[in-house]
Amino acid sequence: MVLAAYKESEKRWKRATDEDLLHDTALLDPRNLSKEQQSKVRCIGSWKWGPEDEERPVLAFDGFGTSHCGFCVIPNALDASTQLQFARACLTEFAEEPHVTNMHLQNQQVSGIWRKARESHPQDPAQSPLLSKLCWTASGYHYDWTARRYYKESFSPVPDLLQQLGDRCATACGMKLAAEAVIVNYYKTKSSMGGHLDDVEYTMDHPVVSLSLGSRCVFLMGGHTKDEPPLEILLRSGDIAIMGGASRTCYHGVARVLPTSFSIEDEELDVLLQSTGNCEEREDYEAVRTYLSSQRININVRQVYSD
Repeated sequence: MVLAAYKESEKRWKRATDEDLLHDTALLDPRNLSKEQQSKVRCIGSWKWGPEDEERPVLAFDGFGTSHCGFCVIPNALDASTQLQFARACLTEFAEEPHVTNMHLQNQQVSGIWRKARESHPQDPAQSPLLSKLCWTASGYHYDWTARRYYKESFSPVPDLLQQLGDRCATACGMKLAAEAVIVNYYKTKSSMGGHLDDVEYTMDHPVVSLSLGSRCVFLMGGHTKDEPPLEILLRSGDIAIMGGASRTCYHGVARVLPTSFSIEDEELDVLLQSTGNCEEREDYEAVRTYLSSQRININVRQVYSD
């Protein structure tokens, strides 16, 4: 049986070892591109989150083919301290009502899920059976997974932090985005997400902005059919991918999550912890740091309706 190129890539990465990762010349690492890869990637601008942050390049991958027009990556877009703040919000604020989770659909929504995971497993909350059930959370217009559509009456406000993320990343790529729906995915060790299309929104004229937090992953950016070989991209914590233009309607997915120790300089962590003002928050950030060393969080921001 001959597998489609996309499926073949998924299969290859599922059985790949860490050694394969180090020596795979086809893998695109936006932070360390080979000379040949650099010849197909354009820097179309720069971006930074905070006024004191270092500017990061906005890389366009259209040199790899027309299907990838509009696909961009901002490598190392957020410093480690900001990543921890985003991740903590994903595990606390964004996982609570009025937002919904996959557990809500099963009538198992748990209030204070992160706090309870920390209480039951203080050394490593990721080992909590309760937290292991959390697969996704949604804000903005809530997607109905059964009907495969959005309903305007099913809505919770998109947090300001995520509205800013979507708008500013899209602008850096010369695009526009109103953050009307956000899905946060929680990946476990060595998990994956099969190749799929994001094709249920009522407009395809605006990009999807995707922030990676925690463990590295091999992200597949395919074409308009699964017969087209996908780009195989190493996304690290703090990298942002933007799928606009032609790439907005292409197959994509996560072939593999690779557990990666979350790295933050001691001084940077001290500044963050000192700013919290109390012991409980310090312990919470330390727990988030532990969580990110074995798990992956992915924030996806999109527009649902046309302007």
